[in-house]
Amino acid sequence: MTITASQVMKLREATGLGMMTCKKALTEADGDMDKAIDNLRKQGQMTAAKRAGRAAKEGKVCVIIKDSDALVYEVNSETDFVARNNDFLAFAETLGTVLLEQKPADLDSAMAMASSLFDNQTVEAKIMEIMGKIGEKISFRRFKLIPVDHSKERAFSYIHGNGKIGVIVIITADKSELLDSETLAELGKDLAMQVAASKPVAVNRETVPQEIIDKEKEIYLSQVKSSGKPEKIWDKIVEGKLNKFFKQASLLEQEYIKDTDMTVTDRIKQVEKENESAVTVSSFVRFELGVEE
Repeated sequence: MTITASQVMKLREATGLGMMTCKKALTEADGDMDKAIDNLRKQGQMTAAKRAGRAAKEGKVCVIIKDSDALVYEVNSETDFVARNNDFLAFAETLGTVLLEQKPADLDSAMAMASSLFDNQTVEAKIMEIMGKIGEKISFRRFKLIPVDHSKERAFSYIHGNGKIGVIVIITADKSELLDSETLAELGKDLAMQVAASKPVAVNRETVPQEIIDKEKEIYLSQVKSSGKPEKIWDKIVEGKLNKFFKQASLLEQEYIKDTDMTVTDRIKQVEKENESAVTVSSFVRFELGVEE
């Protein structure tokens, strides 16, 4: 029989379970709401659903670089103890494999992925199964999949604190022999560590989102208005504060963590000069466990 969206919504409201789980339960119960709820209770999924309201602040950020793909993703648990559980770790590892195979467009699509690696269950259903087994909330929070053009790019990564922070940096070089050199690998690792430690907002000041710049300007203007300084110099003071902000927000303008007498740009120019090749940081992604993007 056909299961309607309103039936699925009603079961979701009653159980707190996901859409795909509710639709499957209703289908197996021929649309009988009470029977579907009873079946879910028997499967232990109602208990798992009750845990869904708990905070999941621990877990692991994972990074995989394979062929022409670079992937970073975050899986959460309530406690650090479970984050080291073999079932949790096995799920996190398998999830990365499935993400690379199926390349979903967004998190909703990712949660709906079914795979033989999950016994033909969806990611959402597998999470519910693990929650019932482990006894605390597990969640798949976010992911970023980056295509890598091997003709001119390489991806480099860094994981800090056993998965507390994960970084991917994409670097472009116009000399093919430099792409797979130890020199570029060292630079890539160092810049990934730089991103992990120094939390830049963007590669350069031109790519810092305008809404962030506007917010900073608003804060600086408010500060200078209450400082008692003459109005005629307000703009100059705000500009100075904004330039200081860019030196922290822009990766290329930051002090290089391995040698604070130079900037990241200086370090890149050093590699360019030594190898007679243009080198560019195309992009980076930084995930910190439990922290909003």
